[in-house]
Amino acid sequence: YTNLDYAASTPPLAEVVSALQQFLPYYSSIHRGTGFKSQIATAAYEGARSAVHAFFGARPDDVVVFTRNTTESINLLAGSLPDGTSIVTFATEHHANLLPWRRDRLHVTSLAAPRSAEAAVAALDRHLDRAGADLVAVTGASNVTGELWPVRELAHVAHAHGARILLDAAQLAPHFPVSVADFGVDYLAASGHKMYAPFGVGVLIGRPDWLQRSAPFLRRSEERRVGKECRSRW
Repeated sequence: YTNLDYAASTPPLAEVVSALQQFLPYYSSIHRGTGFKSQIATAAYEGARSAVHAFFGARPDDVVVFTRNTTESINLLAGSLPDGTSIVTFATEHHANLLPWRRDRLHVTSLAAPRSAEAAVAALDRHLDRAGADLVAVTGASNVTGELWPVRELAHVAHAHGARILLDAAQLAPHFPVSVADFGVDYLAASGHKMYAPFGVGVLIGRPDWLQRSAPFLRRSEERRVGKECRSRW
């Protein structure tokens, strides 16, 4: 059997499976318990956040938000953008980096597929010089062609025009060293299931201001909120 589906999902590494098996006896609630197992689970969870922060070379003030996958990470950022934010993408992006921006309160422009890395940089420069934008959203590596995108150059152009940049690293991170600080990107989205980790886990790394000012992305039910308030009174 030859697995040709690695671009979509990778099998977990033996070391990862072993680590999960060692942790399972200590599995418990995170940030919601004071028991021994809860403290271990919380420490492991926050330790994973620190490990991801270091692995992707994030800046000291960057936040690490765990999600289910790259798609949810990009949707999380899209849902956090202020009304009227303008976004620029390329037509060659994965659907996960195209559809989330199509919201009534956002303005998105899709640039034509460039013929080369140099053409991509030039096209972005021309568009931003003419129309401007608040955010540029680009892939790091294409899941269709395998080509690598000039992330550093695109980030330089975006910042020169006062825009931020999101890197969809779903296909790039499993194969090349990726550094948020070195690439100069403001946000990075990636999926664990494309990097030899099991289950559904993703990450959004980046600047905290838009995320902190937005409404909650996932909301608890009113019953749980009231219950929590009642418990806090005791």
